[in-house]
Amino acid sequence: MERQIVHFDGDSFFASVEQALNYTLRGLPVVTGAERGAATSASYEAKRMGVTRSMTLKQIKEICPNVVVVNSDYRAYAIYAHRMYRIVRRYTPLVEEYSVDECFADITGLDKTYGMTYTEIAQMIKAKLEESLGITFGVGLAPTKVLAKAASKFNKPAGFTHIPIERRREYLARVAIGNVWGVGTATAAQLQGLGVMTALDFANKSFEWMQLQQMHKNHRALWHELNGTLVHELNINPDHQDIGSIIKSRTFSPPSNDKTFIYSQLAKNVEAACERARTHGVRARAITVMLKTQSFLYGRVEITLPVATADPRDMLAVIKPQFEQLYRPATLYRATGISLRSIVPEDSVTLDFFGAGEKTLRNAPVLKSIDDINHRYGGQSVFLGSSMQAINYRERSRVKKEGRRTAKVLMESEYKRKSIDIPFLGKVQ
Repeated sequence: MERQIVHFDGDSFFASVEQALNYTLRGLPVVTGAERGAATSASYEAKRMGVTRSMTLKQIKEICPNVVVVNSDYRAYAIYAHRMYRIVRRYTPLVEEYSVDECFADITGLDKTYGMTYTEIAQMIKAKLEESLGITFGVGLAPTKVLAKAASKFNKPAGFTHIPIERRREYLARVAIGNVWGVGTATAAQLQGLGVMTALDFANKSFEWMQLQQMHKNHRALWHELNGTLVHELNINPDHQDIGSIIKSRTFSPPSNDKTFIYSQLAKNVEAACERARTHGVRARAITVMLKTQSFLYGRVEITLPVATADPRDMLAVIKPQFEQLYRPATLYRATGISLRSIVPEDSVTLDFFGAGEKTLRNAPVLKSIDDINHRYGGQSVFLGSSMQAINYRERSRVKKEGRRTAKVLMESEYKRKSIDIPFLGKVQ
């Protein structure tokens, strides 16, 4: 039986949730991200004015003077995401919670249950989501996850697209290779250099061509998915459903403007967050980096990772240039933090080309050995050189605390040694 996979993708999810929670914002250009000085999401009213993600608030107000800018409320977005998952599960238990604003569902065989076509079932679930949550969704129906995800991008916002296997080439011809799920800018440029300009160009390549280009099995899986054969099964493991994000932050005292020390504190938090992710068997596809000043002002940057990872080396490679922009030499800092977002199971396939995902898999045994050592001998017995200053700071702080505790014990001991215990009267000097 041909599989029927649906992809639900919330339209401008963060901004749409804000409009759903506050009716006075409906119909207005809304942007979230006031707390970081740049857009994290923009409503379609704002997008029509030319607003894009990561624009600074100054740029946004220049092209859209009547914009309404609000702080991001990630707790509210997570609540709406879980509501979305629960609603879809009313129709099928086969649901993969892919990210905070999207999920996959397998509705194969439900046509007999509901006496409806698969298109009607997908549209029924879409209507229920929009009625219950007050936000719209882009929805795609197709035989595979890659095709379904591509389908949900057509006719945005609030659109529905069905890509049956016999019409897949018609749709793939309209998808640039850089817009295929998991293909980044650099990879798209490399494929374009090989003459692959669209998703259809890649789907039309022969198996022998992929062997000639020495493509990994993940690349062959993508080729199968684009041609209508489901390879990437839905991951419905409940063990991963409660992990929305992983946050590690640490305050240090006294505040410091030492660039190397502050970066070391950040690197230590990245290592700790990645270790926790590996403990839960997950990876992150996006991260948020935070620097907190002595004046309690925050500098933040959100980064989408090239591949889903729980390797601190991969994360620090993309964090370092962003840190250089966030850091201000004359500013005293008191804390750093990292948030791992867009959590996915570690056994989910990362659709990338030319070795990035393969490198992550190859490094997994090394990270497991490090985790085993740290679990046996204590946290961060093995750590990256970039975390050295933070580790030394922690050890110095621990020694100072131990010293104070020892001094207190010695004082109490000396007091007891000089005391005389007199019955019925208690202790006197």
